[in-house]
Amino acid sequence: MSAQPPKRYWHARTTGMLVGAALLGGGCAGLPNELNMRAARYRLDVSLDPAAHILAGRATIDLVRTDETAVPDAPAALQIWLHPDLDITAIRASGAELHVPTAQRLPDASSEDFAPARYRVVLTTPAEALTLFVDYRGKLWQDVSVGEKPGEIHNFQMRAHISEEGAYLGDGYWYPQPAHGEQDLRLADFTLIADAPAGFELVASGESDPELRSRTGRAAWRSPFPLPAMVLVGGPHEVHRDKHGHVTLEAHLKPNQAAHASGLLAAVKRILDRYEPLIGPYPARQYTVVDNFFSSGFAFPCFTLLSSAVIDMGERAQTTHGYLDHEMLHSWWGNGIFVDPRDGNWCEALTSYATNYYGHVLDGNEEEARRKRRNYCHYFSRLNPEDDKPLGTFGLPGGCNRQIAYDKGAMVFHMLARRMGQDRFWAAMRRFTDESMGRHASWETIRGACEKESGQNLQLFFDQWVRRSGAPRLVIERAERFSANEANVYFSQGEPAFELSGVSVAGWSNPEWMAHPIGFSYQFDIIGAHQIEPVSSSYPLDEIELDPAYHILRRVPPEDIVPTTAATRRGPGLAVVMPRNAETQKNRNAETPEEGERNAQIQAIFESSYKPSQRIVRTAGSIEEGALAERCVLVLGDAVRDSYVAGFLAAIDFPITWHEGGFEFEGTRYDDSGDGLLCTVAHPGVPGGGVTVVYGNTPDAIPREMNIPMYEHSLVIFQSGRPVLRHDFERQRIVPVD
Repeated sequence: MSAQPPKRYWHARTTGMLVGAALLGGGCAGLPNELNMRAARYRLDVSLDPAAHILAGRATIDLVRTDETAVPDAPAALQIWLHPDLDITAIRASGAELHVPTAQRLPDASSEDFAPARYRVVLTTPAEALTLFVDYRGKLWQDVSVGEKPGEIHNFQMRAHISEEGAYLGDGYWYPQPAHGEQDLRLADFTLIADAPAGFELVASGESDPELRSRTGRAAWRSPFPLPAMVLVGGPHEVHRDKHGHVTLEAHLKPNQAAHASGLLAAVKRILDRYEPLIGPYPARQYTVVDNFFSSGFAFPCFTLLSSAVIDMGERAQTTHGYLDHEMLHSWWGNGIFVDPRDGNWCEALTSYATNYYGHVLDGNEEEARRKRRNYCHYFSRLNPEDDKPLGTFGLPGGCNRQIAYDKGAMVFHMLARRMGQDRFWAAMRRFTDESMGRHASWETIRGACEKESGQNLQLFFDQWVRRSGAPRLVIERAERFSANEANVYFSQGEPAFELSGVSVAGWSNPEWMAHPIGFSYQFDIIGAHQIEPVSSSYPLDEIELDPAYHILRRVPPEDIVPTTAATRRGPGLAVVMPRNAETQKNRNAETPEEGERNAQIQAIFESSYKPSQRIVRTAGSIEEGALAERCVLVLGDAVRDSYVAGFLAAIDFPITWHEGGFEFEGTRYDDSGDGLLCTVAHPGVPGGGVTVVYGNTPDAIPREMNIPMYEHSLVIFQSGRPVLRHDFERQRIVPVD
């Protein structure tokens, strides 16, 4: 990483004078009118100097008018935006006359968020369409570490950066663009020619153009269809190639990652074979997986960036749903069909449903599919009321968070597919792909495709699950037998009521003469805040359970939520218990300096959810009475052997016991030096809160610190950082039939 100090973009803008009337001749007293134009086509020619962080380029931009008013007879001004660290060195126009040889940079009155420098180009003779030629140059560098956050795999601070470790030219206005609003439906054709030093491979959001490459001797791409933007990335990579049907596949990896190339390319082939029958043909002729030098799982047209940490996971990253398959499906949804910025972002919900969840269905793994549905309900149930915003607001100012977008969104599409029928749902997705590829689409576009394929009116479904916040607090209050084999089931869901179709209820009869219970299943449509439904069976019902397979999104009572690290990272307060310091305590409970650093990073991840006033830190051997009683608790390393901590864990029935050589779970001892665990149980003194223990027989036994919050199980046992056992402490809410 370069040692150059980070640059704060809002301080980097140059303030220039507006091009005034005196420059225009004729003694006009006012400034020229603004001309609204959009780019129909870009031809970009750039070169990168990674060692110096320099980008030099020429943009040829075909512009057309966007309003219907007559072209003004008087001079008019066009506003051009560019990254604040880049400077326009020359500008000329074909189809109109420029009054000044270079544009003037405008002062920027925006807030302290990233914003482009704004140039005012004065046209003496405006036209309906014109071609603008812009030469520009500058240094693009960011402190990559600024956007890296513990426990997160995305660095959303990255915009435009060039260095020897890699280049990322994303949404940072790295090429000149005409002024546009945030909700403009702007799409353009792109041609890009670029070069970089030998050994520095580049990838762009387009298909490689062999003819143009042969003619110019440089890397060249063309967009497969009009795009909202062009992205260019690269790094010191080796290129691995393959072919699958009409699609050319590549993996751009660091030399020490070569062993992962064949697995990644094979995974891409599996994803194509799995999803093309469901959602339609892959929409381009090329797809590339690119190693990235900062934390990311960013998808763009024709390629995906994966962080080095994910690629280095090997087979786990290639087969775990929600990694490569999720990013690749954005080739259809998000980077093939674009999100209409006037409506909420639908593509993350749909992609999460199809990969993070439905991938398990395609595997035939119903147990894991149920666990995902259950977790979606449980995670949603932990939301603070102020964070519970409509799914359809994701990506809009003040809209919902990523948890709602991904988790609730996946569950909403699951309920939609059950209502339509799975075959009709995928037929609707193929229709959606066929009719909307290369265009902007909204939630209403999806509803229209689903209604055409199902023949159903889905307005109410989308209104209550997409446009409205919340979910029902659906429970069975009681069940009463009114004859030998008949009973009434009393449902409640709170106000305002949702219309719920296909609510499942399981029932059991336990006659003494049967070796096993006899099971029954029922389905109801629940439309009221309170509703009574009769059930009957061949034998007297003794117990019933609501929606045991979790097919309905609902708020679950806190005591029924499966404890995971999310429970410990939310609550009224947090107590962190650290091992003794190795420098002063030479015993089994003392941590080494290496352990101390790892424990400090884990501590920071858990503490990030709490205000400073809500956090306390204690060291083994110096814990006062009651310190752990009313706060969520994180216990790290050998602090589990502290007598106070051991007594606390025993009192809450913690399922792990420790001995001199390691630990034990359900009668199995884990004494190997590489054995470690991540375990969370419900905290009896904090409703909905958790107690988490992170422990390893050696420092290398547990996974990377940032991965710890990503494990969705109550207990994970590791061998040298790799999970070998997963377990959940799930509580079933069984209602007796009185």
